[in-house]
Amino acid sequence: MSRIIVIASTVIVAALGGTAAAYPQFQLSRDQTCSSCHLSPAGGGLLSENGMNFLENTATDGVDGRFMYGALKTPAWLELGGVIRTAYGYTHTPQDYLVGFPMQGDIYASAKMPAHLRVTVTIGARPTEHGNEAATHAWSREHFLTWSQDESGTEGLFVRAGRFMPVFGLRYVEHPTYTRRFGGVPLYGETYGVAVEYVKPSFEAHLTGFIKDPIQDTVVHDNGGAFYGEYRLLPEASVGLEGMYTKSDDDSKLRGGITGKYYLKPLDLLFQFEGQVVNQKILSYGLTQLVGELTATKFFTSAWFLDLGLGHYDENVRIAGLDRNSIDLNLHWMAISHLEVLLTTRIELINQGRTQGLDGGGPTSGYALFQFNYRL
Repeated sequence: MSRIIVIASTVIVAALGGTAAAYPQFQLSRDQTCSSCHLSPAGGGLLSENGMNFLENTATDGVDGRFMYGALKTPAWLELGGVIRTAYGYTHTPQDYLVGFPMQGDIYASAKMPAHLRVTVTIGARPTEHGNEAATHAWSREHFLTWSQDESGTEGLFVRAGRFMPVFGLRYVEHPTYTRRFGGVPLYGETYGVAVEYVKPSFEAHLTGFIKDPIQDTVVHDNGGAFYGEYRLLPEASVGLEGMYTKSDDDSKLRGGITGKYYLKPLDLLFQFEGQVVNQKILSYGLTQLVGELTATKFFTSAWFLDLGLGHYDENVRIAGLDRNSIDLNLHWMAISHLEVLLTTRIELINQGRTQGLDGGGPTSGYALFQFNYRL
């Protein structure tokens, strides 16, 4: 009964109060699996004790990495956490604006239960929807039950059921990345499903079946399934295969792709690649899309690293002028165990920056934003 009271209290507090994920830059360069630092087998959300220790040793100021700096004591079976993200800076769309806006405000709770079970809940602010479908401006973006083969929950077989993002691709935190935005896992793309997952240092596989959210209107209106598998050829290199099929009232999509990672240890430099071919069918009309991202990450010190990313998206290879390309440069600073300061910049070219009026193409756009990502 006491567990139920604590969990209910956490949910109420959070309800009165963009989304975080694991950093794929740390895989291979710092550890082999996301589950070694996160409670979820797919990464993201709450950190494990090992993850908090990693941040304490990585940040410029390695203060106590626990929730609320360890000031709020919780039972051993309950983990709490949260994230607040804001952004300020300049955008060119091609109009020029100085902007500032909240990105994320979430509280996490995860309760370890008997029989290798764990209940995980995320509560936070809900983005405003057209027509004010959101009655309270708060929601539970993720809530799921996990069974793990290993009592420690770090590797082996996992089965998850509930609301979560299907595991697919490289899963960058930065949601404007093409392989997230157009690659099947967009911002607020969590949906109800069941996942069977297997994670080991040398290999991992994730199979997810999901349905359209029957409770609330979301950006994803699909039923379908997704598979992602990754094999570590060496401690410094891995290759992956991915596939996803989705069907909605409007269309169906079949995705196939590959991923690759290589860590050049002498230079502390990580390369990552993801490429997809997407076949979309709208009624009797079919079209082919291409989605790709190549990223190089250079680690300078334990607390500083720089990403250079090149993205490509073509929404219909049969029609000229619809392709777009992006150049991203992101500088990360882990200032303290609870705070990341990020300078994120992008230049985006539609039809390589060539304007073609109504026939396609478009001007150059971009942004330069300071993000402050604070972990409670």
